[in-house]
Amino acid sequence: MELVRYETAKNAIAEYKSVDEVKDFRDKAIAIQAYAKQANDYGLERDASIARVRAERKCGELLRDMEKAKGGWNARKKSCGSDERLQDEPKTLTEMGLTKDQSSKWQKLADIPEEVFERVIDSGMPVSGAQVVETAEKEDKTDKKIDTTALWIWGRLRDMEKNNIFSRPLSELVSEMTDGMRPDIERIIPKLKRWLNE
Repeated sequence: MELVRYETAKNAIAEYKSVDEVKDFRDKAIAIQAYAKQANDYGLERDASIARVRAERKCGELLRDMEKAKGGWNARKKSCGSDERLQDEPKTLTEMGLTKDQSSKWQKLADIPEEVFERVIDSGMPVSGAQVVETAEKEDKTDKKIDTTALWIWGRLRDMEKNNIFSRPLSELVSEMTDGMRPDIERIIPKLKRWLNE
């Protein structure tokens, strides 16, 4: 689990020099994120999501800076008349196990200014690459820094909508909670109602 802890992940990713290394790290972060979600470990899920997005951004940086490959393995094999790979020939996306869509999305992440990227992922919620790009684009259009609390609320509400939370009665959801959780809900819900009615 230490893989995804904030500073550890940040430092590890910065050291990687190849797409393969970063992609392997990303795959591990995805697995941990899925585990954390099932285990209802919000802190671990958030750390894993940030590690994943950091890895995708790093992949985007490496891809952006790479020389473009000229055709796939078969094209190079025909051109040089040999099964041997040319040592200096860069790999294609397919050979790296990536799609054009991933490459495009990750390079968009890499193009986000560092301070904007750090502000978005420090919002206190699990993040995705798409959310980071969308938020950065909104900031760019409005030329205004988005408050991290406002960003967190936006993310939570979107998650609730995506998971069809609003289609279920609140009383039904509360009835599914443990005895230890219900006092918190009874204390928080009236505050939430007052806040929404302001």
